[in-house]
Amino acid sequence: MVGGWGCGECDQCRVGNHQICGKGRWPGFGLYGGYGEYVPVPYQWLIRLGSENNLKPEELAPLTDAGLTPYRGIKKLQQAGVLGPNSILAVNGLGGLGMYAVQYAKLLSGGSLVVALARSDEKLAIAKEFGADVIINVKGKTLDQVRKDLIRETGRGEFNAVIDCSGAEESIGLGTGLLATSGAYCSVGLVGNRINIPLFPLVAREQTFYGSFWGNYVDLSEVIELAKKGQIKHQINIVRFEDVNDCLDRLRDSDFVGRAVLTYK
Repeated sequence: MVGGWGCGECDQCRVGNHQICGKGRWPGFGLYGGYGEYVPVPYQWLIRLGSENNLKPEELAPLTDAGLTPYRGIKKLQQAGVLGPNSILAVNGLGGLGMYAVQYAKLLSGGSLVVALARSDEKLAIAKEFGADVIINVKGKTLDQVRKDLIRETGRGEFNAVIDCSGAEESIGLGTGLLATSGAYCSVGLVGNRINIPLFPLVAREQTFYGSFWGNYVDLSEVIELAKKGQIKHQINIVRFEDVNDCLDRLRDSDFVGRAVLTYK
């Protein structure tokens, strides 16, 4: 099921970007709530899985959100022309979105070196299993210290592209501070409310900053096909409905590796 239900008439809907329709609806918000076991869905927002589907419900659930959002973000970087064999692509933040972003980075970047940045050795180890070429723990480090780690690991001190799956002011400051001339930065995370980016490097080094929100019908269809072919790995925590408050506390404390999936049985 696609998340954003557009009005079908505006300019964004006409090009297929229903998730950013100004008059659209998001299931889980409003009338049916976020924790309903069932929700009515208009038929046009459903994606047919086919008889050959081998995906479990707990694998499908995160693909419509955590698995979809970074996919669209990586596609934006791909379309910006900053990816390829001589490029370094950073995945900044390894929460539920970042674990999928690492995999899309390997699948869609045309041979870019993929560097994963996070503050948890446990998450970094999983990112390595999921395809990251280089992992760097940034906890407690200054930008210059991270740059030295990057030079030691890759021979270069900047990224050609960054997908930020955190959205925290600190992580964006780090990522933009290490962005190369003509580099592109795509932010899909929404932890913070505001960002502070120095204007001169953005202009004088001709850098590009992209915002990317969720994904459309085509994006999700492509993600589902990749998953059906076994090209996507999952890091899932099954949570019972009666334990949802404990789960929220753990999410607030960043005590989750991967994505939480709520079940009712």
